[in-house]
Amino acid sequence: MTDKTNPWWSNKGGFFGIRYLEGDDSLEGYIPGKSETLEERTKREVDGVIKLLNLKKEDHILDMPCGYGRHTIELIIRGFRPKGEDINESLVYEAENRLCLEAKKRNPNPNFEPACWGYFGIEDMRHITDNPISLQAQRSGFSPEIYNAIINMFYSFGFFETDEENEKVMKEFFKSLKPNGKLLIHTDVSPEIIKSGAYKFNETRNLKSGKRLIINEAYISENKRMNGSWTLIDKNGFQEQLTPYSVRIYTKEEFEEMAKITGFKETRFYGSFEGEEFSKNSREMIMVARK
Repeated sequence: MTDKTNPWWSNKGGFFGIRYLEGDDSLEGYIPGKSETLEERTKREVDGVIKLLNLKKEDHILDMPCGYGRHTIELIIRGFRPKGEDINESLVYEAENRLCLEAKKRNPNPNFEPACWGYFGIEDMRHITDNPISLQAQRSGFSPEIYNAIINMFYSFGFFETDEENEKVMKEFFKSLKPNGKLLIHTDVSPEIIKSGAYKFNETRNLKSGKRLIINEAYISENKRMNGSWTLIDKNGFQEQLTPYSVRIYTKEEFEEMAKITGFKETRFYGSFEGEEFSKNSREMIMVARK
């Protein structure tokens, strides 16, 4: 039964928190046959984001949900102007702390006050333009169209219980983009990838912390949702299970239709951040839609 008060993805939902941070840092990487550290993975993904969106240093970029800020921080390091937003307070605070540590590392002067504040905020994907600041700006004649690009990274679309709520997320992204702005949605799971047989439903990953992560998932074809759980196990066998999750996953055609109905002029689909076309043999699906 779904917890209406604190659903799994919410601020106090029990999935995104300190244990998620630990579980997200595995030694094996996240794409079958492509072992890479979390740092290597982040750099590869940001390389691809810059390439596929043709980002310029002056572009305003929204990373949402940003999680603990790994993509936002990497973009800042490279001289871009991103804003990271997430509904989970603990992850946003972690992102701010990580950025401050990075700033201090780059300028060890003890009197240096790192310019690490203001890059992250707490926000619900479904209500980007509904918050009081945005509404006040609209009433004053300012447009909510403030971003040149929006990125939605790593399996972060489809969190909500109904298709209407998930579609509202894309509508909010659309309203927040400047004319000709681009939206990038990235995932490592889709019905096509599942059908190809490449997706692993049950995995054991060795974590940098020394623990093991057990992932168990099941795809429900009737409602196109992936139900799953993460369990962390330490060297003594002590187990900690995060709140089970359920994500609506979309086909290429469904994403394409949703983008078209929302108002995007064109969409392109890629099978990796290297830029090849998405196919049944791809291990990732990346949609880039232009307003």
